[in-house]
Amino acid sequence: MSNVPVPPRRVPRKKLKMPLFGGMGGGASANKEDFFGKNFGSILIAMTGMAFAAQIFLPNLWSQKVYNDADEITEMAWDGSIRKKYTDAKYKSDIHYYLVIKGKKGKKQIVDLVDADPVFFDQLAVPQRVTKVANSLDVHVQRFSKPDTTLRIKFLK
Repeated sequence: MSNVPVPPRRVPRKKLKMPLFGGMGGGASANKEDFFGKNFGSILIAMTGMAFAAQIFLPNLWSQKVYNDADEITEMAWDGSIRKKYTDAKYKSDIHYYLVIKGKKGKKQIVDLVDADPVFFDQLAVPQRVTKVANSLDVHVQRFSKPDTTLRIKFLK
């Protein structure tokens, strides 16, 4: 034997533990009673299934009715303010003009004026208040910078 000094042995370090994964190194230091460590695979599969089901069913539950038919728009009654005004022009021949009208009780109505004359859409602005009686195409518009006016919705088709 040689006379080289040998450093004393250290106590082994604890194995790394992470939440949900249990003992990373395994062995005696891993907690066998950990619920997530033991059943993590089955919980992960169940959560993935719930996420896919939510992607399929929730958009249908959260979607709002869009009124785009001439008869539906004629039968509607509006009494609220315009909150959003935007267009969807994916195709040049089919341009959708959307109005989001928020009523006095907080009910939102989304109106698609795809068949209407775009002049009506151009004369409206976002903060204006609109009032329309059911079974009529006359819309009373309360403007802030100009005098109030009554506009008529004209359908092209």
